[in-house]
Amino acid sequence: MKNASCIAIGNFDGIHIGHDTLIRRMIELSRETNEDSIIITFKFVKKDLKKSTFNIKYINSLPTRLNLLKLYNVTDVVEIELDEVISKYTPEQFIKEILVDRFNARNIVVGYNFTFGYKASGSISTLKEFADKYGYDVEEIYPVKYNGVVVSSTLVRNLLQEGKIHEANNLLVDNYTIYCEEIEMDYNKNIGFVDNKSSIVVPADGRYFVLAGDEKAVLTIVTNKSGSVLTFDKAIGKNENIVFLDKAL
Repeated sequence: MKNASCIAIGNFDGIHIGHDTLIRRMIELSRETNEDSIIITFKFVKKDLKKSTFNIKYINSLPTRLNLLKLYNVTDVVEIELDEVISKYTPEQFIKEILVDRFNARNIVVGYNFTFGYKASGSISTLKEFADKYGYDVEEIYPVKYNGVVVSSTLVRNLLQEGKIHEANNLLVDNYTIYCEEIEMDYNKNIGFVDNKSSIVVPADGRYFVLAGDEKAVLTIVTNKSGSVLTFDKAIGKNENIVFLDKAL
């Protein structure tokens, strides 16, 4: 029989301080109960799903998000693809077939606004409603606030789109980064390009202090109809991630 598990569930876009609180609590609980620690996140693939990459830009691409979550050194990080079948699961189907049958969930840790199941019809109340029937406990993580404001991926995304890097970085576990896999670079011209078909958020047009490897640089972003052009004021190393430090005057 599969080991009992303690599960953290969420979209986890950007890994902000609210996500970090939730995941660390799950890890702590898994150690207390001697259960496997599992992070479950989602891949939205249908165009009619609100959080599909067809409909919004993400702070991190899906592969990057998985890599960042794996840094928590949990038993497993699982991405569930919300395809034509799973996206239509009722909340109870999701609980039974995914959480219980597939992962043998005994403890489930979720954020205060977690929803799941067909048309997001399930909530924390739903999880608690079926807890006795399927033999698990639910722990709710209440809103994490920064300067009195509830931290969310939407807030971080909006700050980035407004060019407010310093404010966004205060909410993220690590400074906002565009990873090298997401940029088409012309190293001879010190220019990069992020296609507008990319799933990631690019900060607002402007000048930014960035770190590329160990090299500090000033990056200018200009958006056109095809995407975002990233021009560096000096040569940067090949295959370096671009870490945003603050807005430049």
